[in-house]
Amino acid sequence: MLITRAPHPPREELDQLCERIGRDLAGVAVRLTPLDRDALRRLAAWSLPTYGDAELDRVARRVAVDSAGLPLLAVELLHAVALGLDIQAAGGARAWPAEHRTLDQTMPGDLPDAVTAAIRVGFRRLSKDAQTVLAAASVLGDRVPAVALGRATGLEAERLSAALDELEWERWLAAESRGYSFVARVVRDAVARDMLTAGQRQRILEAAGLRASGAAGTP
Repeated sequence: MLITRAPHPPREELDQLCERIGRDLAGVAVRLTPLDRDALRRLAAWSLPTYGDAELDRVARRVAVDSAGLPLLAVELLHAVALGLDIQAAGGARAWPAEHRTLDQTMPGDLPDAVTAAIRVGFRRLSKDAQTVLAAASVLGDRVPAVALGRATGLEAERLSAALDELEWERWLAAESRGYSFVARVVRDAVARDMLTAGQRQRILEAAGLRASGAAGTP
């Protein structure tokens, strides 16, 4: 029997069960962690067998940024890369991403449906406040200060803090000295594109004191 659990919110009965596994109960408790750069490179070598060493290094760096090493996202992104290259150049596709464009070149294919669906399911499982904050963060760019998220969402300090804590526990956002950023860039892009209308994006920018027609983060 396999049981999975999320780290948040805490559940006393699951903590007690984990405490007994390996002692009173036969079994093992495994903490899953994101794939590191070496694991992503091996995964890329498996999915893109024609790539050389330099090309594998580039795609592994890109997938690490886009997926944050989350296995579902990493596998589906690499599948999409392989499929997109096959469609573009059957019989001899060029490597992606191109040299000197590791982090900014557009993917050769659409974002996989499996990734988009997983993001939507996870988004809907969040509390309403967490959804509101995550949507604002996706529009306001990278490393968004909490005060900017507060202005954009209109949430009072206590509710904002609780939503940010939830998003950190669930590995949507990471806190840095300059603000909050998405753990996986592809998730930020999907939330901004698929979870919000154009009008909602515009209102978020206006509430944060930014020009809707300009780049996020421009006063």
